[in-house]
Amino acid sequence: MSDGESENGEAANARDLFAWLSREVRELVSHVPRIHSPSPIGFLRDHVSSNRPAVITGAFDDWPAMERWNLDYLADAMGDAKVSVNVTPDGRGDALLSTDGWTVSGVGDDEMPGEVFVQPEEREMTLREFATMLATPTADLDANAHASRKLAVPYVSRQCCSLLEEFPSLVNDCADEVPFASEALGKPPDAVNLWIGDERSQTTFHRDHYENVYCVVRGVKVFHLLPPCDGRVLGYADAPAARFEQNCFGESRFALALERPRRTVAWASATPASLRARARTNPRDAVVPIVVEVKAGEALYLPAMWYHHVEQRRDEAGQPAVAVNYWYDMSFDDRYAYARFAQEAHARFGGGNPSECDRL
Repeated sequence: MSDGESENGEAANARDLFAWLSREVRELVSHVPRIHSPSPIGFLRDHVSSNRPAVITGAFDDWPAMERWNLDYLADAMGDAKVSVNVTPDGRGDALLSTDGWTVSGVGDDEMPGEVFVQPEEREMTLREFATMLATPTADLDANAHASRKLAVPYVSRQCCSLLEEFPSLVNDCADEVPFASEALGKPPDAVNLWIGDERSQTTFHRDHYENVYCVVRGVKVFHLLPPCDGRVLGYADAPAARFEQNCFGESRFALALERPRRTVAWASATPASLRARARTNPRDAVVPIVVEVKAGEALYLPAMWYHHVEQRRDEAGQPAVAVNYWYDMSFDDRYAYARFAQEAHARFGGGNPSECDRL
């Protein structure tokens, strides 16, 4: 890496080795390439083994879902079957949230927390009911209203193999595996999940211990990506776990219910906007996400342990974003050990929070 060394300098001369590492990795993975229908050996060699994301075209052009799937078709195909829908007042499930202005239950004898790790309320409904709920406008509400008084935002985003378990009538429209990925990795996917939502829903920064092939059928998904070494800038904080609840005060108000017994979760507080602001004030350690748009008919290969924040938007016909993702168990090899070491080293010597490392 002679070019990289001349630009980034020698590690021995770096004032901040963690910033040096981020710059070095960014020179190796400066963008996400677009590739067409890779062979298993090419996918394994060029992306899995090198820990490099890619946008893949031509991977599922033959799926009937590409022609059939819209909300009306999906609702008709599912009929009266109940499915799990995650519901929040602001579109952010699995996120850190200040308790200011919230009614919080389950505190007991403990001190009221100033911040919680909040999870969505999970409801069961038909897909037709979900479509009606998704179409309910929220933009005309008072923008200054507290989040607890906002209308519910629904998102089909249950994990743990939701496509096969909850949507079996849709499986023949897509597939239960990605052939080139299964052959390259030597195993079938551990889970296949269905996602349906609009621009109000987003997924906060996190990482998974899975090789992820994320196939977009309708709409657009926008991924903000960071390699494993950059977890140090995400502002992980420990907070007690809670869940949104709406029915306790009627349909017009949400509350927070703390888990009992109390469980503490370490989660990232940073957002794409906050990382851009940090980069402007700290140009020598300007860690900003790689932004990747994945459109209908395209798949994103997201390597295990890469951090990602996900947004989405409807297509030109107004249909919500619909996607199927395939999780393949990662190999716990030296990559995992290096990531754990980097987290622990930064926690001890770089001023970071060790709690995320404890959960590797």
